[in-house]
Amino acid sequence: MAAFEVLNVGQGDSILLRPSSGCRYGSETIFIDLGPGRYDITENIGWNDRVHIFLTHHDNDHLGGMHFFAGKMDQIEEIIVPLYQNEITLIARAILNLKGIREAEDCGEFVKALEEVVNNQAFLVKVTGSGTPVPQLTFAFEGRDFCKHIKCLNPPCCLENYDWLREANRQNLTGLMQELFAGEFAEEMERYIHSAEHGYVGADSPEFRRFWLRDWQYEDMESYRAGCNYVLGFFAENVSLLRQLNATGSRKCMRKIYKNYVKCTHDICTVLWMKFGSEPSVLLAGDASKKVFERLIREGKAISADYLKMPHHGSRHNMNRKILRQINPETVIISHDNRRFGRAKDSHPNQEVLDLLQSEHVNILITNDVVKNGITVMQKQRHSQDDYIMIR
Repeated sequence: MAAFEVLNVGQGDSILLRPSSGCRYGSETIFIDLGPGRYDITENIGWNDRVHIFLTHHDNDHLGGMHFFAGKMDQIEEIIVPLYQNEITLIARAILNLKGIREAEDCGEFVKALEEVVNNQAFLVKVTGSGTPVPQLTFAFEGRDFCKHIKCLNPPCCLENYDWLREANRQNLTGLMQELFAGEFAEEMERYIHSAEHGYVGADSPEFRRFWLRDWQYEDMESYRAGCNYVLGFFAENVSLLRQLNATGSRKCMRKIYKNYVKCTHDICTVLWMKFGSEPSVLLAGDASKKVFERLIREGKAISADYLKMPHHGSRHNMNRKILRQINPETVIISHDNRRFGRAKDSHPNQEVLDLLQSEHVNILITNDVVKNGITVMQKQRHSQDDYIMIR
């Protein structure tokens, strides 16, 4: 029997899986995310355990616990990240290199969050590129199944993007880079665009390579071009906000840019479907957006599962009734710590989501008591485990 343990890491995600015999991971341990780094998730493994780590995306509440492996890197066999993680990191770096970012007023929380993304990426590049032994770096994308029990449903192998590289005037692209970004970074972006245009993966820049993860089993020019178009698409869709931030340093403007950035990370989030023999099926959704589920439903992909790890800690922005009914879970798992985001009036999990689950008669497992306006509305001790899932 596969053992699923949901670790209470506070406001974050970390799931520990020990697959059943008959799986190629049967003698090994799998982590799906590592939490924000306040709880030592490595306390749950033995000194000789071999570990595979799925990072659904690089928000710090999913990856921060990586530092606990600092002295245990030799136990890690593999680190799996979403296919377009490099591009998401590049967008974060781009925002941090806007000409007006350092003069922006009261934007420290957004700058810190983006710096965490970049620093986490630099750490992953370091640990997967040096040392003995080196953990294998693997990209996750739809159709790349990791064994007969673990299937990847998102991100798609090639994103459907407008072809900026072919359609846009190169001089205009270069001018936009020079307009938005400080000199050295503008030059780095120009080299990146040039490499995608001319058919080689990776810009010829030491600074670029310092933040670029490489999966040596998967070097695909088509996805590299699609990724470049994805980056350019973010700039095009947000150009008025980027220009406004450079001109005014407005916190309101920075908040909108950061919100749009987070949407991008959720769109390329890894989604895994698991089923071990006759045991219940599990859909692990990371922080996947509604857009992800809507694509899967539109394309007729099978997403039904007995268990659903609720995306984004029970946010109403990541789930609705139509999606829930397509998945049709008997039980949902909500990893949360009652955190409020931005100017939201309701903490995670949102009351709207709890009401939806109860109206659909779905069982709920939670990592912490649910507290609304100082009142406990759902107790963990009554929703902490069943015959298949244990919350620790």
